[in-house]
Amino acid sequence: MLFHHLLFLSLVSAFCLITLASGAPVLPESEVEALKEIAKRLGKRDWNFSVDPCSKEESWVAVAANPEDILKNVTCNCSFSNGTVCHVVSIILKSESLPGTLPPELTRLSFLQQIDLTRNYLSGGIPPEWSSLPLINITLLGNRLTGTIPKDLAKITTLKSLVLEFNQLSGDLPPELGNLPSIERLLLTSNNFTGELPETFANLTTLKEFRIGDNNFTGQIPNFIQNWTDLTKLFIQGSGLEGPIPSAISALENLTELRISDLNGSDARFPPLSKMTKLKTLILRSCNLIGDIPLDLGKITTLKTLLVYSVFSFPSV
Repeated sequence: MLFHHLLFLSLVSAFCLITLASGAPVLPESEVEALKEIAKRLGKRDWNFSVDPCSKEESWVAVAANPEDILKNVTCNCSFSNGTVCHVVSIILKSESLPGTLPPELTRLSFLQQIDLTRNYLSGGIPPEWSSLPLINITLLGNRLTGTIPKDLAKITTLKSLVLEFNQLSGDLPPELGNLPSIERLLLTSNNFTGELPETFANLTTLKEFRIGDNNFTGQIPNFIQNWTDLTKLFIQGSGLEGPIPSAISALENLTELRISDLNGSDARFPPLSKMTKLKTLILRSCNLIGDIPLDLGKITTLKTLLVYSVFSFPSV
């Protein structure tokens, strides 16, 4: 028995010496154990832990026919400690039919910058514990998530993209989200959100894309959208909000897509859009618009898609 024990230790030592000699960077055991717990929470059963998760072995990486469409990928940064240590910086698991819940254990991957769990069957809420991570992108599109957006997410000062579309999330939007200093994409379409858009959202001057369609918001489209001068895409389709479309929208000169539909409220005139010289898609459907269609709309030479459905009279030339 002693002989076998000594033989085992010798083999382990030899393996470690070979690994060190080869200079191959390794993922710390603490992160390997964290990935095992994360797999349990998600219902992920095919990660091969007999190889290093940073090895790019088949169970850890997969792409679709289009190489740009990454379906599965655990990405590591191995530049730490002169290239001897790796850390997980990104987890992408798209369309894997994962049946579990979102893992609070992500916090044990302290270098994680991206989590993308698009189109699975994940349920439950969003863990507020994620607020301790240096996340740049959170994408949870197309799951079965419930509950509210944790206000703690506003503590992620690195966050640029928060995609929560096509879930069953509800409640008011946390005013704290207005403190996100780097946010560029806030996509909340097709949930059950209620209440007014928080006044603090006036501070989101880095926004480039904002989508809130198919929800149950109340109140009017706020004038503070004029602060979002970097915005390129604005989708407010069937959001529950009331009109009129504020004239302040004219400040959004970088818009390439503007989609607004099904506004509650009284009749209103066509909004001033002539300064939106980059506009490619304009959809204004059931927005209670009356009066003349402005002639200067024809001066937007970039426009490729135009759908305006309301009660109009056509101006005489």
